Amino acid sequence: MTKTAFHPALQNAVAARRAYFDQGHVPRNLIDEAIVRSWVRCAAADRSTFDPVDFEPVGRAQLRGLRDANHALLSAARTPLDNLAKAVSGAGYAVLLTNNNGYALAVGGSIDGRPDPMKMAFREGVDLSENMIGTSAMSCAISERRAIRVFGPEHFFSATNIFHCAAAPIIAPDGQLAGVVDITGESPFADPGALALVSQCAQSIEGELFRELPAHLTLSLSWQAGQSAGGLDMLIAFGPDGEVLAMNGAVRDFIGADGARTPMYFEDLFAGRFRDCVDTLARSRHAVALLINSGVRLFASRVGAPARGVIPARHGASSKDTRQTDPLPEFGDSRLTNQIEAAQKALANGLPVLVLGDTGSGKEVVAHSLHVRSRNAAGTLVALNCAAIPESLIESELFGHVEGAYTGARRGGMPGKIEQADGGTLFLDEIGDMPLHLQARLLRVLETREVTRLGGTTSRRINFQLVCATHQDIPGAIRGNRFRADLYYRINGFALTLAPLRSREDLPRLISALLSEMGNGTRQLSPTALDALLRYDWPGNTRELKHALCYADAMAAAGESLRPEHFPAEVIFGQRSQFDSTASKEGVLPLLEKDAIHRALQETSGNVRLAAEILGISRATLYRRLSKCRKFPSRGNN
Repeated sequence: MTKTAFHPALQNAVAARRAYFDQGHVPRNLIDEAIVRSWVRCAAADRSTFDPVDFEPVGRAQLRGLRDANHALLSAARTPLDNLAKAVSGAGYAVLLTNNNGYALAVGGSIDGRPDPMKMAFREGVDLSENMIGTSAMSCAISERRAIRVFGPEHFFSATNIFHCAAAPIIAPDGQLAGVVDITGESPFADPGALALVSQCAQSIEGELFRELPAHLTLSLSWQAGQSAGGLDMLIAFGPDGEVLAMNGAVRDFIGADGARTPMYFEDLFAGRFRDCVDTLARSRHAVALLINSGVRLFASRVGAPARGVIPARHGASSKDTRQTDPLPEFGDSRLTNQIEAAQKALANGLPVLVLGDTGSGKEVVAHSLHVRSRNAAGTLVALNCAAIPESLIESELFGHVEGAYTGARRGGMPGKIEQADGGTLFLDEIGDMPLHLQARLLRVLETREVTRLGGTTSRRINFQLVCATHQDIPGAIRGNRFRADLYYRINGFALTLAPLRSREDLPRLISALLSEMGNGTRQLSPTALDALLRYDWPGNTRELKHALCYADAMAAAGESLRPEHFPAEVIFGQRSQFDSTASKEGVLPLLEKDAIHRALQETSGNVRLAAEILGISRATLYRRLSKCRKFPSRGNN
């Protein structure tokens, strides 16, 4: 392609610039109207075309925040950006990925050896929004949500007139703008091929974002049967019950969906049943025909495989068959297993579950077990510990915030835990510690199934199942005006009570299961150690038991059975009061004490001071206990 072939476009751009900036007229039919609208916005901001342009990056902390907030986009864009850079670097183009606010996230292509404006602009963390650098392909792609090129005099600032750039928006599966892909070169001439390249790259990134969705079924639609599976033209993703999780722009344009109707299901778009479509695709190696409700026939191919943790339903089966069928974790109590099965039925019928139990009793494990066996297993389990987050931050964490909602609010805003749980399960741990003023907001969300971000004015429809947990006495908190009674009735659809560890009916089986999981089945427990563990009161419940087993596993030599002296002192020596006062002097506890002392002195080569530290007692106490026991040989007892 020769530059002279595009002189008419350059002449039109110069004429448009003269008409607007010199004569005060809005140019018509000379350049893209999106560029003119950008000029108008820049002029309205009292900017001069001769103002300098700064390409200053954000600080390291903010750059880390940008990367974290756009992790999914960066992951999806890695391969398409690399391929684009290989294609255009020989022509002198640099490649750029920005977020939806214009911050540079990744750069590549031909940057080395470029003059300062190019090298300064193409750095991670640089703000390349319209507010900072004026009219550009990136800023126009963000404002217009379509691919566009801007070259030479079409830029607002004179300092950027040396560039030619083309950019295309990246639309996330939920229809929101995720970012922009751009290529820029140092030429005042327009290159129509650049626009096609960035458009294809953006489409590839959108396809990768779709492939990362935890969807039950993602379809690629085409009007011809010969299109290969996984085509990127029209993509639509469904949950296990046929609910539409996401669709790309091509599908939205084709069916005329504006996103206003929620929720939307397979049957709202296509003739026939969702389950029949899943079964037909499972049996066929080729694209299958689908009829849109308007009568138009399309061909559908599966993109990727079902989400991890989701088992495709069998023919004629209900959505409940999408649950995991792995056995329940061992809780050491068959009564609890029965409760969990009942709680699963409650969730399947739309009831929230409230898990009650002491701290460390395994409430989070129960929540996870309920989620992976529920109809929302294809979604995400999003957890929030209401007692672990400062009261000043919990509102933003739960409901999210818009940009500028408060000092330090993330640029571009942030979805809260409720939004993140859409299509999955929201687990509110220690809900009994939730501040009273937030309980009213949560109650409204549960009643309306709509959430409004902090500082925002618009609501978003959400669909999630709710599991809450607490160790608090909520009825007592209600009487003390620390918890709302109406919220308690809303979250207490089914109450599941976890017994404290000391009351579990089959504690040896739980200990064995935890030990097997920890040591891959290679670690054994001595009878005296098991007896000590069964006598202990376990105030920290399952969490304390896991810690004690981990501690002993670390203290014992490889292949050695775990004995009492391998466990923390409080677990072993904390049992004195629980022994029968009429027990023989040579009962279990004296033997355990002798074994522990002997082991500690062996480990320290007879050093009493170090042995006392291992046992967690003072040196004087160890001497007193030694005097009651048979004398051990001692060396270096300093």
